Amino acid sequence: MIDLIYSRNNVFIWNAEDWLKLRKNHRIIGELIGCLPKKPRQEVFSGLPLLLQSEEVSLLLEKNIARLIQYTCFQNPPSDSLKQAFEEYRNKLFIEQEKCLRDERKKQVVGMMDKIIEGKKRKILGIDTRKKKAKKPLDPKVQETLNNIEINKQDLLAEEMARLPKLDKSEALIQTHTVYPWANKDDIEIVEWKYPSNYKQRLRYKTYKDLWEKGYYVTNGEKFGGDFLVYPGDPIMFHSQFIILCKDKNDEIPITELSAQCRTACHVRKTQVYAFFSEDQNDIRYQSFQWAENITFENI
Repeated sequence: MIDLIYSRNNVFIWNAEDWLKLRKNHRIIGELIGCLPKKPRQEVFSGLPLLLQSEEVSLLLEKNIARLIQYTCFQNPPSDSLKQAFEEYRNKLFIEQEKCLRDERKKQVVGMMDKIIEGKKRKILGIDTRKKKAKKPLDPKVQETLNNIEINKQDLLAEEMARLPKLDKSEALIQTHTVYPWANKDDIEIVEWKYPSNYKQRLRYKTYKDLWEKGYYVTNGEKFGGDFLVYPGDPIMFHSQFIILCKDKNDEIPITELSAQCRTACHVRKTQVYAFFSEDQNDIRYQSFQWAENITFENI
C-alpha cells in the first residue's frame, strides 16, 4: 500500500515512485509544493512533496489504495543514536563524493594525457605552449629532439592528481531525502482520518468521488473561484473543461454572483457547473451554465 504521510493536519507524498503511481494508475494529482533539488531558487516548477486534497485522501483510504500514517519519532527531538547515525551517513556520502570527484578528474587527465605530455616536452625545451604557437609546425631538428624526450605517464598522472584540491565538507553536495531513511515499525503510527465530518465536506467528497469514478481527473478549483476543476485526461496533456462549485440545492445564488461566475468560466473557455445532492442525498446532481451572447439594446 502507498503510505500517505500525515503532518500538522496536512497529508503529503514524499516518495517519487508513489507520486508517479498515484498519477498514472489512480488519477490522483494533488499539488507539488517543494523545490527542485537542482534548481532551488526558481519558482516556475515545483517538486516533491505532493500535498493532497482532503477529498483525495478520503478516496484513497476508501478504495484501500493507501494508508494514512505519521512518524512518531518526528514529534520528539532526535536522540543521540539518531544524531550519530546521521553523522555517519553524512560522512559516508562525503567520502563517496570525494572518491567520485577524483575518479572523474582521473578520467579527464587520462583522456588529455597526450596533450599534457606534449606540453611538458615543450616546456622542457623552452618552446611556447600557447595554442596558436602549438599549431605551427616545428623545425625538424627541434621536432626530433621533442620526440626523443621520454616522460613517465604514471608519474605525470600522479603529479596531476596531486594538484587536485581536497574537497571541503562545506563544498559537498547535500542529499535531500524524500523518504525517512531510518524509520522502523515502531516509528509508524496509523492515523484515523475524520474527513468528511459535516454536510459541506460530505457534499465536496461525494462530488469528487462521483467525478473520479466517471473517469475524470479532478484538481483544486480555487484559482477559478470553484471547488474543483475537471479534466478529460491528464492535466499535463489537457485543459480543464468544467469548473465545479458545490452548493446546497436550496441555497439562493444572487444573479450578480451567477453572472460573474459564468462569465469567468466563459472567459477561460470552461463550463460553470453547480453540484448538489439529490433528494435522498445518495447521489450527486449537476446543473451547468454558459454565458450567452450579449444583448444589444436599441434606442426607441
